[in-house]
Amino acid sequence: MKIKKLASLLLCGVMAGAIFAGCGSQDAGNKPAEKETKVGMLANLNISEQQHAALLKQAATRGGISAMNIPVITYYDNLNTLQMGLESGSVDAMSTYQSIADYLMAKNPKFALTDFSKLKLADAFCCALREDNKGLLEEMNSAISSMQQDGTLDRLVKEYITDVKDGKEPPAVAISKIDGADSIKVAVTGDLPPIDLVLADGTPAGFNTAVLAELSKRIGKNIEIAQVSSGARASALSSGNVDVVFWAVVPADDSAIRPSDFDIPKGIKATTPYYKDGIVHVEMKK
Repeated sequence: MKIKKLASLLLCGVMAGAIFAGCGSQDAGNKPAEKETKVGMLANLNISEQQHAALLKQAATRGGISAMNIPVITYYDNLNTLQMGLESGSVDAMSTYQSIADYLMAKNPKFALTDFSKLKLADAFCCALREDNKGLLEEMNSAISSMQQDGTLDRLVKEYITDVKDGKEPPAVAISKIDGADSIKVAVTGDLPPIDLVLADGTPAGFNTAVLAELSKRIGKNIEIAQVSSGARASALSSGNVDVVFWAVVPADDSAIRPSDFDIPKGIKATTPYYKDGIVHVEMKK
């Protein structure tokens, strides 16, 4: 009889423990805990992974995308390792831009877009220079503005980004040499194809070469292209190894979530933007 009573008490204790454990796994509103999402992206120039995650959390909360409420950000120095991180499951999603996502999905049918685009975040692409290089900054700003006004930038975007056929590589554009002119060294990454594209054989091609060829003519300077990884952009510029980085970004949306200098470190200036694109997340197809 005593054994039966003891067994009964133990069973009640187990059931009570299960009930309390179940209550502890949910919040006050009986909602399951949010799933932690790991997002990979190219290394930023001016904020840490934790700061970027906090900005994404604010954006997701305002946009109503629960899967992004608790993001964990991992920076990658280049596109290849970022894609490897996604394919291996090290991250759940890859943060990039719509044109880059279109390019990558055309080459890898296992990639698919998430619903992150509902947030409608966008960036404007600029060249980055050291702030003490004021003369070159003014020349480039003037050239980019004139390219906007006369329709050259729209034409280059259409030819080398919008109209590029799925799976095809846009051609390289030769940058003419100007006899007797000064030279500047411009860093490209190849990590944002087709915006910033370097072919498999190491040849810069497509939109970046088309824009730089036009800039060379308008500022009257020879342009030498040097390839660096996205993670090395800031050090290459600050050290003087290059004079210009082809791309850095500033917010181009009206969310007011991200500071204007989130990708522009102290001592660095951004030119007038030459392109704008929406931020999207890419995942592996379920």
